Amino acid sequence: MNDSTPDFSSFRSGYVAIVGWPNVGKSTLLNSLLGFKLSIVSAKPQTTREAILGIINEAKSQLIFLDTPGWLSPDDNFRSYMRRAIMRSLYDDADIILWVLESKPLTPEQIYFAEGLAKTNKPLFVVFNKMDAGVSEEVMASVTAELKKCFPGEIRSFVLSAKTGQGVRPLRQALLTQLPFSPPYFPTDQLTDRWERFYVRELIREQIFEMFHQEIPHAAAVLLEEFVEKEGRKDHIRANIIVETDGQKNIILGKKGSSIKRLGQQSREEIEKRLGRPVYLDLYIKVKKNWRKDSAFLKQLMEEA
Repeated sequence: MNDSTPDFSSFRSGYVAIVGWPNVGKSTLLNSLLGFKLSIVSAKPQTTREAILGIINEAKSQLIFLDTPGWLSPDDNFRSYMRRAIMRSLYDDADIILWVLESKPLTPEQIYFAEGLAKTNKPLFVVFNKMDAGVSEEVMASVTAELKKCFPGEIRSFVLSAKTGQGVRPLRQALLTQLPFSPPYFPTDQLTDRWERFYVRELIREQIFEMFHQEIPHAAAVLLEEFVEKEGRKDHIRANIIVETDGQKNIILGKKGSSIKRLGQQSREEIEKRLGRPVYLDLYIKVKKNWRKDSAFLKQLMEEA
């Protein structure tokens, strides 16, 4: 080995899949672990649609997180796609599984899920989130005992608040000690594997979740038509919001275009924060009936990510 070759003989590197049911705080936990906002968050369930990768780089380790969509029974092509993304993260990619739970008894579906996790033969970290809202020690002990019945390996349990950050650091340190010895998978200054286009789409979707209710956020997809960087001038971004019905289009449009104007303004502000430079954002709304059941469209949507 010459002097210019890095010595990775004692380096640890690996993937941690963050899994759980919708709205338990997986994306908030990822952002808290990383120390910056990577995944979009919302009080509404099913905000995350794809496995999002975030990287922590330390002197002798690289911790790679996969923030997966909430676990749901698939009832259309889109949910089936999201479920396949979770399974890939669990069985193919992950070295460690981090299951985020609330302080509630396990449901039969969650017990079935735990039995599936046992078949991966991977270390399991169980996180009881939302300690700021109160975590019952009795329920936590009951859940842990139930998990041990179907998961023969060691289970490490943590209580924390992803929202406030309380208890997050001990989890992060424990994960680092369980990583396999391996050279880094990514350059040690890289924070994610996604391009800027992906996060522009995600930030627009986040504002749709914030502004609209009921079915609108889940029936909306975002595709970028244009993303042009102009030296010395504002970047030009043109995005299409895809919905399933004319009624949904009219709601996002709003009276005399008031809602889409506000959506554009809020999205632009968030995009500029993320990119660190000014942008010009153009939003358009298009109707594509039943896009969540259209395999060809879903392929296009995921390929653009």
